[in-house]
Amino acid sequence: MKLLLTLVILGSPVFAAPIKTHLIFSIDQGFGNGVVVNGDVEAITRMVQALEPIRERYDVSVLLNPMIKDKQRLKLALDSLVKLKMPFVLDVISSDSFTLGANGPANEPFDSSHGLSISVEQLAELKTTYGVSLVGLRFMEIFGQDYGIRAMKTTNPELKRPGDKLPADTFFRPDLAEGFIRFAKEHAMLVQWADFGWMPFSPWDKAMPNYTEQVKALLRQHPGVVTVTYNNNEPNEASIPRLSTWHTAVESFPKDGAAGYGLSNQSWLHNFTYMDTKPEEIIAWTQSALDKNCRFIQFEPAWYFFNLPAGTFELGHSTKVPDGTKPGEATESLKQLSAFLLSALSPTNKP
Repeated sequence: MKLLLTLVILGSPVFAAPIKTHLIFSIDQGFGNGVVVNGDVEAITRMVQALEPIRERYDVSVLLNPMIKDKQRLKLALDSLVKLKMPFVLDVISSDSFTLGANGPANEPFDSSHGLSISVEQLAELKTTYGVSLVGLRFMEIFGQDYGIRAMKTTNPELKRPGDKLPADTFFRPDLAEGFIRFAKEHAMLVQWADFGWMPFSPWDKAMPNYTEQVKALLRQHPGVVTVTYNNNEPNEASIPRLSTWHTAVESFPKDGAAGYGLSNQSWLHNFTYMDTKPEEIIAWTQSALDKNCRFIQFEPAWYFFNLPAGTFELGHSTKVPDGTKPGEATESLKQLSAFLLSALSPTNKP
């Protein structure tokens, strides 16, 4: 039987629609040749159209980073998504907002030293403008970046890029995360907490046990808001052998108040590159998540799934794609993933 929610109204049962698995596709992480900085509405439109076939079976939204300096370009992108009736999620704390934020000439994050793309006050303005179209927030690689910054300060100063702004304290600030979680709870929004740096997969990071307890405290403070996801882009291809065990890093968080656990499914599976990852690998990870009844799967980077140039720190054109193709169209990888998703037995249609 399908999983159904049963409501009782005036003594009579009413059967609501099945809960759909939420799929989130990144469309722009703040790169200098992305669709946002280029105001490429045509490419955004094609990206949304490429996702249309799976929207009947899945709850689909797109993800982007709002740290761009030219807020009119951000508005243009968000207005386009509203017109296309595509819900969106915003990166609010991200390693991208530390690296791309400080070193990308088109970007101006609120506080790059702590990876804040925007402030809670700026987020409130966007929520007022876009209402129900703004469905969620993402925290991305807080712990991976925190470890990197500690290395920059001590053992590996050569890792620091010229523009990087190192925080005087730590990159991970529970109080900053709590402000966004509280906002999301007040506005019935989702929060994705995505990282590869979870225990027990990060024994090399001595700060992780304490950080894990701080995350659990936040989940208990605001239960039912945050979905914790495992990023399968661990350095040195460490994620590859975890295909059948990745969930053990995040499956315990619902006991402490997480809304659930899920997967950040990335083509950076192979040494942070994307060319070496085959569509069959992305599909295998997606199947693994569905088999575990995960209701939340997020995909990136944009140019693996959509016909776009690979992201650069420098300014560039989003229209630089091979002859005979159009920016934003589905790549062969997305076409194969879509075919799989439409035939897969997701949690909502298993016997």
